[in-house]
Amino acid sequence: MYIQDQKVHFNDVSDPHTTILIVMKELNKSLRKIADPANPASKVRTEFSKAFTSNYILQSSLDFANGGEIAENLYRLYEYCRQQLLKAFARRTDHNLGTCIVLLDEIIQAWEGIGDKKEG
Repeated sequence: MYIQDQKVHFNDVSDPHTTILIVMKELNKSLRKIADPANPASKVRTEFSKAFTSNYILQSSLDFANGGEIAENLYRLYEYCRQQLLKAFARRTDHNLGTCIVLLDEIIQAWEGIGDKKEG
């Protein structure tokens, strides 16, 4: 069972665009916690699980038939982040989680802009 403050409520989300935005933000939040050396190992383990799950959701939700080059590039980005997560999980110091965080910040900002255009 999940602790109440760790739940992400998808029941209230009927728009796939919003669902993907939530998953992107959850991935970014987990990456930040993993990259923060002040976080205890017990919390970081939970964040790895969340990050791998979020990354899988994002990769498996891509529509390559209709998304074309954008879907392919997003897949590459998510795969790069997955590889960096694997390095960090193995406690390698050559991971680039910071790069993933910056790239996801940009994708999230663009995704929010698309949502604003859909609403407006």
